[in-house]
Amino acid sequence: MRAPMLKLALAAVLPLCVPHGGSARETTMAAVRYQLTYNAPGSAAAHVRMDIPGAAPAQRTLLIPRAVPMGYGDQPYDSFVANVVAFDAKGARLDVARADGPRWRVGLAVRVEYDVDVARMEREIQSGTDSSRVRLDYAFFLGYSVFGLIQGEEGRPIDLKIDAPKGWPVFSTLAPAAASPGSLLRADNFYALADSQIALGPALHVSAVHYQGEKQAPLWLAYYSEAPVDAARLEKLSGEAMTAISDYFDGSGPPPFPRFTVFLEFLKPVTPKHGYGFGMEHLETFHAALAAADADPATLPDGRLRYHIAHHVAHAWIPKRCYGEGYYPFSWAASPKIDTIWFSEGFGQYAAIVALADLLERTPEKQEELRQQIVDRRFRSVLAEASPELKRMPLRELSLLASKEYAVDFRIGQLTFARGGLMAAEMDDVIRSKTHGTKSLRDALRALIAWSAANKRAFRAEELPEIFRQATGVDVKPVMEKWLAPLD
Repeated sequence: MRAPMLKLALAAVLPLCVPHGGSARETTMAAVRYQLTYNAPGSAAAHVRMDIPGAAPAQRTLLIPRAVPMGYGDQPYDSFVANVVAFDAKGARLDVARADGPRWRVGLAVRVEYDVDVARMEREIQSGTDSSRVRLDYAFFLGYSVFGLIQGEEGRPIDLKIDAPKGWPVFSTLAPAAASPGSLLRADNFYALADSQIALGPALHVSAVHYQGEKQAPLWLAYYSEAPVDAARLEKLSGEAMTAISDYFDGSGPPPFPRFTVFLEFLKPVTPKHGYGFGMEHLETFHAALAAADADPATLPDGRLRYHIAHHVAHAWIPKRCYGEGYYPFSWAASPKIDTIWFSEGFGQYAAIVALADLLERTPEKQEELRQQIVDRRFRSVLAEASPELKRMPLRELSLLASKEYAVDFRIGQLTFARGGLMAAEMDDVIRSKTHGTKSLRDALRALIAWSAANKRAFRAEELPEIFRQATGVDVKPVMEKWLAPLD
């Protein structure tokens, strides 16, 4: 079933993306102009041009990201970049030299251009969620896989123009309504540009999704599938997931974004070594590259797909807007070491479990039963099968290891989120018990999100118990210390 391509409303994220001609904050910095050109259906490469206004410093450096927010590892995106050229203010071509790491020295450049071999990127990056891709009737670009930055100038606002093959519709999570070919889109800084996704072509489908909070934050479903797919089912599950998560974190209040997109791809494997099924969360989008077989409900049932969507939507709150040290400001050259992945992944997933249990069951008894079932399946089963050497690691040390190895050795990623999720579950039990059900972990997490917005900085793990105590009146420090300690 094909959903019609719609003209969509402008999107905004934090860091904010706003329509061209306005800004969420007053700034005197001139915008860097980006142009992404994809010329012909099925073409292997895309072309990027950057125009950097203003006087150049003594030396400018182009950096292509290797690390991505919440990627927990590095990807060699710079290896797919070729034909880097630079020009000065008079239009004269400058010498370009490859520097250490994912960098090129471009001198006094006010214009930089390069090509990205997207087809080779997909062949060589075997995790489907981490790669851009091109097809005869479709092209998909992860912002951080194709857009570079001028090092030290990533805080400047950005204008983006997208050129597509004639007749191809254009979709951008930055500003879908303005994302017709040749239109000018605005991102507040490089993080917002890199965090965005762009899709082109007649095989892309976009539809509005009706859900409980749609008046406060419209929800869109974008999908591309290489197998038959039920669009109405995808819309229903996306709406249920968003309803549950927004109710958990915001109640009757507005979410921290003006709109949200669930972006799903169902792909035939490029090679037998390619893997699909992981998702990647963004400030106001969730993207997943799933196997084509997963389009069949018999392979990926409603419960699993709904949870997959919901737990990644939850990451728009935790840690995209409520984060430990290392998540933001972000370092693009190499993935940072983060000692709170257990919180971001475990608490985010636990929030999704409780939110879905509350949505799907009508009585407290049934909600509790479903909560325990999913906690057992998602967390306790991992703990039971975990390697002894990983269980002996303190949780913050395990998290530091997961900063690079989360998906490379998924035993590490699973145990990190499972221990964090079980910490969250026990905290929830303690808070509910000591307050006779008048408070829960939900109150603590809402307070933490408010604290993050007010303080505009990363929290330290040591600060969590006091923030939670002020919100609930319950001291959960013993629970946190228990789960941070080695298990054996």
